[in-house]
Parts: sequence; C-alpha cells; structure tokens
Amino acid sequence: MLLRNDSYGFAFLLPGGPPMPTWNKKRKRAYRPLRKPQPLNVVRVDAAWTAGRDQFAEVPVRQQRHVVVFGAGALGSPIVDQLAKAGVGKIDVVDPQNLETANLGRHLLGTDHVDSAKSFAVADRVNLAYPTCEVKPFSASAQSWLREHGLSGIDAVLDLTGEPIVRSCVDQARLRNPCPLLLGWMEPFVAAAHACMLPANVAWFQGAHDPMDDLNAVDWPDAVVIQEPGCSSRFHSYTAAAATATHAVALVAEQAIKLIDGPESSPRVLSWVRGQQYLDDHWSNLRLRAWAEQAAAYDGLVLERAFPVV
Repeated sequence: MLLRNDSYGFAFLLPGGPPMPTWNKKRKRAYRPLRKPQPLNVVRVDAAWTAGRDQFAEVPVRQQRHVVVFGAGALGSPIVDQLAKAGVGKIDVVDPQNLETANLGRHLLGTDHVDSAKSFAVADRVNLAYPTCEVKPFSASAQSWLREHGLSGIDAVLDLTGEPIVRSCVDQARLRNPCPLLLGWMEPFVAAAHACMLPANVAWFQGAHDPMDDLNAVDWPDAVVIQEPGCSSRFHSYTAAAATATHAVALVAEQAIKLIDGPESSPRVLSWVRGQQYLDDHWSNLRLRAWAEQAAAYDGLVLERAFPVV
C-alpha cells in the first residue's frame, strides 16, 4: 500500500496472503504470511520531483516531448545529460562514431567506454541515471537516420555536430515535417559559443548559403582548424577545464529547453563571446567581428541577434 501527499510518501507491506516460498541455499522453504503491517522506505524518482520538486508545471509537459539530438560528442553528450535532468521524456541520440582516447578530455564519457559507440554509451549512462527519460541510441549517420525515420512526431531537433552535410539533411527533412531546430556550436578555444533557434517554418540554409561561418564572432585563420583523430571532420583546441566549455554547454542546454517548452516565435542567435584578452592569450592577431566588439572589454558576454532571414 503506497500513500502520498504533497510533501512526502510512505508505504506498508500489508499482512495476509499465501505463504512466500524462497530458496534457502539448496532448499526451498515457505514462510508464513505477515501478521502485521511492515513499514517500507519509499523515495520518489519521478521527473516531477527530481527535475522540479513539484514546483514547475513545465516538467510533466516535457515528459511528453520527443527530441532528436544529432551528435553525441563534446557538446552533444553533456546536452543529452542536461535534457534528461530537466525532465525531457524521450531523446533519440544519433552519432556514427566510437569513443576514442582523443575525446576523453572533453566528453561526458571516460576510459571505460573507449571503442564503444558514443550514442549507445551515452544512452546507457543517461538511462541508468535518470529513469524518467528514455534515451534511444542510433549508431548511424544523420543522413541514414533521417532517411529511415524522418521527423514525423519529433517535437524538436538539435544539431550539435558542426557538420555542413548534417545541416543540409536536417533542413531537407524539416521541409517534409516542419519542427523547431536548434543548432549549437563552439568556435576554436571556445572563444565563442552559439545557439541558433529556428521556428518550424524557418530554414537554416538561406537559398544555397550556409550562414554558420558568417555567424561566428572571429575570422579564424586556416591554421587553427586541423584534422585530428577522434573528430568527424575537423578539430580545434580547447579543454573541458576551460570555463568557456561549461558556459557553452549551459548556453545551449538552456536554449534547448526553451525551444522544447516552446513555442519559438522568432529566429534568433544567442552567443557567449570571450573578450580580446582571451583571444590574445590563445592566438596572435585575432580580432572580434563588428557585431561582437562590445564583448572585447569583458571576460565574456552573452549577446543576442536576429537570425538573418533572407
């Protein structure tokens, strides 16, 4: 018998019923039923309690949301973790790669998952930690996943891969099944991090143009971005120990929750931009673009812009 009020819960194992057979080493033995109620320790692990202490009406709504996250890497893996903590009920995680040692300094996972599929390892960890969230892994490319599943029934899409081909495929899929989109990415050294929120009726590609580089805060020389093991197509330096990596996760996670709670009314970009001193400490002759220059004198500044819809 389970009893609950608004503040706590408690339970009793009631007497009566048939004898309870159990195995005692090699013998089977039946015990008499209880003669009096036995108190049981009860704890709550439902999302309304763990994600909101029963104080947030949004949590039960989030439990009904179905989100797909493309990319279970340095940004995608902690974002999935944060979405589960926030009470999102169902998350599909799509990533074709395995975890490599080169990923360890900036990933949710550790050495116990090296050579494991990122999507499956992240799903195992989050499902075990937060039972009110169902994380379903897919070790597949975004292109193949979209061909097989599409976006019907999806409440929001998060593209955290930084890959042009993924952005293109997601845009095409949203033409068939419109849904809100968040694109999140980090610039080299996490000198800036960005979350672009698009309503269901706004495409990322403006004609044939991919606006990601235009939205960056810095013009980066080619020497900064290199090919390294453990990355899909390119690598730029930063570590999770840098506060900016934490800022990037927080920025994208918070905007993702707003998008999931919906509705997203206007296309916009929210950016965390580091100051000029941070750029000077990491690479010579770097300059902030005109839209980001107001962050130059600060350690870091959050700036919001309208997404440039043509």
